[in-house]
Amino acid sequence: MKLINNTKDLLTSLKLDAKSSLPISNFQIDSRKVQKNSVFFGLNGSNEDGSVYADDAITKGASLAIVKKSKMASSISNSSKIIQVQSPEDILIQAAAIAMKRYKGNIIGVTGSNGKTTTKNILNTCIKNSYATYQNYNNEIGLPLCALELDSQKSTAIFEMGAAKNGDIDLLSKIIKPNIGIITHIGHSHLDGLNSVRGVLKVKSELIKNIKQNGSAIVPDGQYLNYWQKMRKDITFYSFGEKSSASYFPTKIKMSKNGLSFFIESTHLKKRIPVKTRLIGMHNVLNILASFAAIHTSKLNIEEFLNGMNGLQNAPQRLDLKTWVKQSQVIDDTYNANPDSMRAAIDVLCQFKGRKIAILGDMAELGRYRKKLHIAVGDYAKIHGVDCLLGYGDLIRHAVFAYGDNAFFFNKKTELMDFLKKNLVGKEKILIKGSRSMRMEEILELWK
Repeated sequence: MKLINNTKDLLTSLKLDAKSSLPISNFQIDSRKVQKNSVFFGLNGSNEDGSVYADDAITKGASLAIVKKSKMASSISNSSKIIQVQSPEDILIQAAAIAMKRYKGNIIGVTGSNGKTTTKNILNTCIKNSYATYQNYNNEIGLPLCALELDSQKSTAIFEMGAAKNGDIDLLSKIIKPNIGIITHIGHSHLDGLNSVRGVLKVKSELIKNIKQNGSAIVPDGQYLNYWQKMRKDITFYSFGEKSSASYFPTKIKMSKNGLSFFIESTHLKKRIPVKTRLIGMHNVLNILASFAAIHTSKLNIEEFLNGMNGLQNAPQRLDLKTWVKQSQVIDDTYNANPDSMRAAIDVLCQFKGRKIAILGDMAELGRYRKKLHIAVGDYAKIHGVDCLLGYGDLIRHAVFAYGDNAFFFNKKTELMDFLKKNLVGKEKILIKGSRSMRMEEILELWK
């Protein structure tokens, strides 16, 4: 059952005039997806006014359409099901906050430069009867929609939160007010809007401010731990990291193409916990530690965690290892990229035996650091054992030049693929990665 399930309840809670009481089946921002008893929010994009779809939504059976008061809205019918407001975006956020105040279960908020989605997926897999934000619904529109779809019977709700500018995490974490807040990583991401790693630290740390009193914060061990601890004295901090100084740390790590195995150690544990998973990469050890810390401090079932980890696989386009042409193996990490995730992916590639090829696209949103950080990726690939680097995009050209011999730049994906077809011998290990805007997954589809 949804936390808000009829139009009278919704509108009264929002202090809007409720002229009817109709059931609510779901919440939509796309009129094409409206069904019977949907609530439609006519949001305003850069190029259009969502209010023009109000009548269409009602015709399709929506119980309610909430749209912006505007000149365009003058053409809307006088249906009592259409509510005109100053900002449907604000109403969406307010409705989500109302819903979350009613939720009685455990709430976990997850943010960070890298590892957000994987950590969310681990928690959702390993916590029985849990709910999590879906796909990339982690912004000021997606998260409220997920909150409104939350089933009140779910024992735990897990919300991934992304940020591109100051205030983003503050807004999202105020909506959900988590019992547990997880910061997975502080690194080079969204530097266009956040200017520096210090700016990333500041915006991600907005989560700490909005954790419920007597709640818990789970954060990386190391240089920022003191900074976070000074922010709140009324919550408990737990750290995770590679070293034994962390509250939760790994020992006896073994990595292979088939996955990871290691032990979780902690002064909070009576005995070490053995973990086996098909996830690959050292960074995933840290994601697992953060997830386990949340589960353990919530006093949830550790056996369910271990069983979940056994069955968990890499999400599509996130270090997804698959067999490809000429008996090669490709690591599909095409979902997105920043300097930290690039290094992590190169580390994964270089743990394999045989000839290693990195096919890299531009890293977006790096602001004034973009040239320097692309050069660093080229240097990193060379030093750590990549045998051949293929680059596509304006910025990755800097990485190609930094790498030097046996690095090649291409203006078109088709040219890159033609080169690969001529030079792939067989049994190579190939990493494909770049920012979402580069659509590097298309390279996989070009081989005919």
